[in-house]
Amino acid sequence: MNYYRCENQDCGFVAEKEPDVCPRCGGTFFLMVPEEELTGSDWVQMGNRAVDEERGTDALACYQRAAAMDDLLGMTNLAWCLESGTGVPADPTQAVVLYAQAAARDYLPALTNLGYCYASGTGVDRDPAKALECFQKGAEKGFPRAQFLLAEAYRRGDGVEQSDQEAAKWYQSAAWLGYPPAQTELGRCLEFGTGVTQNLSQAVKWYTAAAEQGHAPGQCCLGFLYESGQGVDQSWQEAVRWYQASAEQGYPRAQCNLAWCYEHGEGVEKDQAEAARLYREAADQDYPRGLLCLGFCYERGRGVPADKAEAARLYRRGAELGDEDAMCCLGFLYETGEGVDQSWEEAVNWYRRSAEAGSARAQCNLAWCLENGKGSEQDLTAALEWYRKAADQGDARGLFSVARFYDYGIGVEADAAEAVRWYTKAAEAGSAAAMCDLGVCYERGEGVEQSWEKAAELYRKAAERENAAGQCNLGFLYEIGKGVEQSWTEAVKWYGAAARQGMSRAQCNLGWCYENGKGVEKNEKRAVHWYRQAADQGDARGLFCMGVCTKRGIGLERDMAQAVTWYQKAVDAGYVAAMCNLGVCYENGEGVEADVAKAAELYRMAAERKDAAGQCNLGYLYETGRGVEQSWKEAARWYKEAADQGYARAQCNFGVCCEFGQGVAKDVAKAAWLYRKAAEQGDRVAACNLGYLYETGVGVGQSWTDAVKWYRQAVESGSARAQYNLAWCYEHGKGVAQDLGQARELYQAAADQNYEGAREAVDRLAADSKKGGFLRGLFGGRKDR
Repeated sequence: MNYYRCENQDCGFVAEKEPDVCPRCGGTFFLMVPEEELTGSDWVQMGNRAVDEERGTDALACYQRAAAMDDLLGMTNLAWCLESGTGVPADPTQAVVLYAQAAARDYLPALTNLGYCYASGTGVDRDPAKALECFQKGAEKGFPRAQFLLAEAYRRGDGVEQSDQEAAKWYQSAAWLGYPPAQTELGRCLEFGTGVTQNLSQAVKWYTAAAEQGHAPGQCCLGFLYESGQGVDQSWQEAVRWYQASAEQGYPRAQCNLAWCYEHGEGVEKDQAEAARLYREAADQDYPRGLLCLGFCYERGRGVPADKAEAARLYRRGAELGDEDAMCCLGFLYETGEGVDQSWEEAVNWYRRSAEAGSARAQCNLAWCLENGKGSEQDLTAALEWYRKAADQGDARGLFSVARFYDYGIGVEADAAEAVRWYTKAAEAGSAAAMCDLGVCYERGEGVEQSWEKAAELYRKAAERENAAGQCNLGFLYEIGKGVEQSWTEAVKWYGAAARQGMSRAQCNLGWCYENGKGVEKNEKRAVHWYRQAADQGDARGLFCMGVCTKRGIGLERDMAQAVTWYQKAVDAGYVAAMCNLGVCYENGEGVEADVAKAAELYRMAAERKDAAGQCNLGYLYETGRGVEQSWKEAARWYKEAADQGYARAQCNFGVCCEFGQGVAKDVAKAAWLYRKAAEQGDRVAACNLGYLYETGVGVGQSWTDAVKWYRQAVESGSARAQYNLAWCYEHGKGVAQDLGQARELYQAAADQNYEGAREAVDRLAADSKKGGFLRGLFGGRKDR
């Protein structure tokens, strides 16, 4: 059989068939060469070409012919075929024999390959010391691959004491000899300062040297420096260029990096489908990050149809390969029951495996399960331990959770100062929730000196990061003008931001602003809209406000029965004010059949929870003996409970008890004090009662002037009794100049409210005015209490 050699003596290309153009030098003239004249080098050349063209059997035959001619490269390449199973079933033991034969003749490539077999245990028992001997011999004779593998041994401490400095030295030696893998690894040493002084510009130099020789890892590393702008001007376009070059060679890290660029539209037009394709290419190589990211794509329906089951399969494969992020993601699918049957036990299993591998996210998820007894018995101590492990990695959620445990005394003694310390760390790590909670500490002065300004600053930071609680809290500070200048407009702005995120407390606050026209134009329908949004989440205050609006016809049609339904839901949710309001409905038969005993039960529920209105209402039922056995003692007790909270109606009622000794020892001075407290809050009954005490001089020094003052206040609130009493003062000139016209007008106002004796007084003044007698009014009637 004849072969064809390029006539260019410097080329030496040999082929089985005559080509039109030499692929090596471009020549067009070839010489026919008989088979018996081919050299070992010719057979190696044709064998190499067969490998490139994936003709394994032909490659094997060529290398066999070269080896038979005692060509050491042919012998070495034949050994490689046996090692790798190219053109023949793999036989690594025979490969080692051939490598050893060539190595014994000081053929450095074979010596290096033999060392690799000893290092990896391929075809021979693993022996790092013998591997090192081979590498050192080849390295000292200047063979770059041997130098590279010797550097790798020093880096790993395999067969020799670990030394980053020695590793960097041998990487550098091989790099200077132009060996691309060594150039890449030297670049890494320079990038991270491993074994050498960090020098990013030099790292770029060596990555570029490797990349320009087509070394895929070097291209990927160079791409990353362009992405991050380290040692070079940042350029997404250059990053993509090098990632593309590396990815086209099937390098999975570059495929993932390039996919990320497509996913986020950096350096290329955003293309989720192309991102998913590249992630799949990496995943098909069992590259953990590729499996993880492709799993994300399927879980979220990005670039591929959503398929939770496929996501679970990919996460599981990544988990089996030891990827902690894939373990955590698989755990989450078990937690939510998406793509797999829901199982807290399996969730905990995968969270634990991921946590033990060091995943901060999994450590937090596992801690949450232990905190809440999901998939495992509740163990607050262990939960805190795992949160702390995440915190020790600087994880914001872990730091925040440790702070929360100290703040609320969960699994550890409450310590406000320690909570503040952890909240501060979490806030510095970017946790918006920690910024908000730290703001609460400053607002309340818990664990830190109280500061409204600092609280506002922290709430604002949280709010600007879309933290709903921070937005709501900042809105409240604007409402009350603490730490910021009071502004209803700003309050509404931040309540609205939080409300639109679904925060029920903010929805109620915003509803209140619309109901009362604070910071916005009054709009009762919008108020009801926001109250309903909160109520639909089961928010107790939202349910209560819906009850109030429905009862009063605020923003919707008045419907007492529906109001009762809302109040009942609010009571079931534990809202105390609703217990009292529902009690009123039962007491008065509003929207429900009257049931005073049920009203008493509801008032008691509210009263025992320190609701002042409930306490006062319960006291009134004890006073009147409705729904409960009459008892002035119990009435006074509940009135006092409410009065001590500053509840005006209860202060007045308890004042009556003290004035007349009902259920308590008689103490008119105390009654006067209580009436004053209530009157100062605008209670008209208390104002009138206090006026009467000043009129009679009981419990206070007698003073017609003060009597008139308090009667007048009560009159302004429409009190019929006060109208009558003040009219009497005007009629007789007590505390005011006598003015029968004013007296007549006030008597008439009281009469219009059907106040007893007022009509007679009106008639009497009318009759007296006709008589004009000098004794007019001297014996006029007086309405006592």
